[in-house]
Amino acid sequence: MNVTETTGADRPGPVPRRHLVIILCGFLLFVGATGAALGGGRAPAAFLSGPVASTGYWLVGSDGGVFAYGQAHFYGSTGAMTLNRPIVGMASTPDGNGYWMVASDGGVFAFGDAGFYGSTGAEPLNNPVVAMAASPSGHGYWLVASDGGDFAFGDAGFFGSMGDRHLNRPVVGLGATPSGAGYWMAASDGGVFAFGDAGYFGSMGDRHLVSSVISIGRSATGHGYVIGAGDGGVFTYGDAAFLGSASGLAPIGTVADLLISADGGGYWMASSDGTVRTFGSAPFFGSAAGLALAKPIVGMASSPGPTVSPQDYSMSGDAPTALTPGTSVTIDLRISNPNSAPITLVSTTTTVTTSNPSCGPANFTVTQRPTHAVTVPAGASATLSELGVAPVDRPVVTMVDTGANQDACQDVRLTLHYQGEAVG
Repeated sequence: MNVTETTGADRPGPVPRRHLVIILCGFLLFVGATGAALGGGRAPAAFLSGPVASTGYWLVGSDGGVFAYGQAHFYGSTGAMTLNRPIVGMASTPDGNGYWMVASDGGVFAFGDAGFYGSTGAEPLNNPVVAMAASPSGHGYWLVASDGGDFAFGDAGFFGSMGDRHLNRPVVGLGATPSGAGYWMAASDGGVFAFGDAGYFGSMGDRHLVSSVISIGRSATGHGYVIGAGDGGVFTYGDAAFLGSASGLAPIGTVADLLISADGGGYWMASSDGTVRTFGSAPFFGSAAGLALAKPIVGMASSPGPTVSPQDYSMSGDAPTALTPGTSVTIDLRISNPNSAPITLVSTTTTVTTSNPSCGPANFTVTQRPTHAVTVPAGASATLSELGVAPVDRPVVTMVDTGANQDACQDVRLTLHYQGEAVG
């Protein structure tokens, strides 16, 4: 796989950039929940067991109507019931086999394997409940009111509240730490309040916002958090990564919720009209956009599931044509699933290494796709095209035309490395 000169191998002098031709070779690489070694040929990958990937999600309307996508199952709703107060949020159980919904009066509705541990539905409240969060065990939950009052049920501990303190703006969101020994509250002006073992990493409370904050979610480690605004703006603190926002895009409803994916590598935005936007590694499983909704979407929860061992599936792929400066090639990845059950590939990452340090990976860019979850049947080996994935949703590798002399890329070997995360 050598760089060749299209005008003849015996031409003297440096080769003009426009004549460089680079052939790509994609090596088979086992994949898993974490990064694999970047080396040619087969290489082992580390693997994290447990619920580290999001297999689907639910959207909930203010009437309690539930819409399930991906491997998130429908366990029931209040869509056909008469509610005393509208639904304002939801949370899923740790195994993804159930969920809770909470109404503004603090009434809690449990479905699937979600247990009922109490509510404030029959109690007089100074201010309405606005959000809820589940304890890590799934045997409890917290409710928070707009004045910052906190209500703990089951094994969810009480670590403090803002109920007796003056707030510049009402509280709108709640997020629990990984240990369950603390939580954050977010106000509509972006102010953040930390309790228990929740660390304070900053806020937007002293800055002007174009649109009010609507939610807060923690990073995978709990050493950071992400704040979402109604216009799709995203603000990150601590070790939470900024992966993009919808601010400035054509408005499609008002953003109702921002949800961090189970592995912390991405997030979703759900708008009031059911539109779902994805960022980072958060896969797209579907949306309620275009449906005739009885009531607007007000919340979202994800369904976590265990990842498939990297020894149980693989990905490979080659470039179909040569690559020259300023051009791109689309990679039709092949996913092999030897298991007796289907698997769903929820994220993929392609990286590049080269055989010549003088023509480093900076000469190339990769558009990380697919952004949609891809299901591979049991005992099958299929390409993205065979699985119905359109070319626009496949990985793309581009050689950057830097405008400088790229003769060092002659005789280079470019290797593609594939990593991914699958559930099943």
